[in-house]
Amino acid sequence: MSIERFCDTYTPTCDYCGAELPDEFDFYDAVDAKKQAGWHSVKDEYGWSDYCDECWLERCWDNE
Repeated sequence: MSIERFCDTYTPTCDYCGAELPDEFDFYDAVDAKKQAGWHSVKDEYGWSDYCDECWLERCWDNE
């Protein structure tokens, strides 16, 4: 999911819980919105995943 495109808008979406940030009209504005919201991006062999703060904390605890 990460940043979903719907027609002319880009929606940052948490890959864990599905939470969404407000739509943006430019991909790079959507990337900036994720950063400003404190979301975390992780790249693995499958591509990029984005996590909101709550899910990031839960994911970190799961790995300990």
